[in-house]
Amino acid sequence: MRRRYVINGKVHDLVVTRGANGVFHVSHGERKFEMQGKTLPDGRWRVTVDQRPQAVRIAAQGDSRFVHSAATGALEVEVIDLSAASGGDRAGAASDLLQAPMPGTVIAVHVAAGDAVHTGQPLIVIESMKLETTLTAPRDARVKTVHFAVGNTFALKSTLVTLQDP
Repeated sequence: MRRRYVINGKVHDLVVTRGANGVFHVSHGERKFEMQGKTLPDGRWRVTVDQRPQAVRIAAQGDSRFVHSAATGALEVEVIDLSAASGGDRAGAASDLLQAPMPGTVIAVHVAAGDAVHTGQPLIVIESMKLETTLTAPRDARVKTVHFAVGNTFALKSTLVTLQDP
């Protein structure tokens, strides 16, 4: 089944098929890999990608899943309904809003309104669940608004930085 995901603001088109014993076969362009998930007694999940296991915490809100691991930090994974007419529009809009993957506190701000930024440039650093996460620019753009200052707390899905066309 063809699926579209927005992972931290970046669109990924995947083909996912279910195999035996809970294994999923995933194709992303030319890359192919296997994934499997299993719940652990403490509420975490053991996610295995290409035989590399990793313990993660997963929280859900609407169409989004928030995945947190010690190795990768926090990721927001949103499933886009490809049958919805607005699916492409939602994906484009997501790249202009950097939203909080979980509640937390701003610990560093690297940009100000009006700054030109490039794909991958660090914009803001947050602390959630005792872990620091750096949110980066998903595309070349100009910073329209920085919504929170150092020391401010924010809720899940709060817009932290808004971008606009350069």
